[in-house]
Amino acid sequence: MDGKKYQTPRKDQVDSPPQQKVQNKMSTNETTTKDVFSVYTKSFDKLKSALDKSAAQSLQSYTSLNQELVTSWTNFVHTAVTIQQSVANKVGINYSLPEQTITAVSDATEAFVKAVETNNKVVQTAFDATIQNVKTINQNASAFADMGQNIVNSWISAWKPRN
Repeated sequence: MDGKKYQTPRKDQVDSPPQQKVQNKMSTNETTTKDVFSVYTKSFDKLKSALDKSAAQSLQSYTSLNQELVTSWTNFVHTAVTIQQSVANKVGINYSLPEQTITAVSDATEAFVKAVETNNKVVQTAFDATIQNVKTINQNASAFADMGQNIVNSWISAWKPRN
């Protein structure tokens, strides 16, 4: 060890990380981050990382908010029903329902639950299809890029002087 790593910088000196080296797919030798391709790739990767982190945080926030809203709504409904039932009991109101009303409410609830489940299936199917389409586009883009690379290599080899 040379000890430079552990020296404290002067106040007017800024510590900067050493230049990272990025291997370009086009060549087998390493290049510094000063070329246009490495700078572009590094910039994109940094942006993608920030977007990935942001998306994960947003999804977690959405999930937490949704859970709190459902809990709050559930508590509100149960509290309201309990208060109304208590008042009805104290006042002596008969709150029995006819069988037809119970059946109608039950049928409406079942229809609504089925509609929610059907909607969820449609949305999930759309998501699955979209994901598959993006995967297909990605595979085709890779194949197209490989074909383009092969064409470029063919042109270069055709025009490259032979010794």
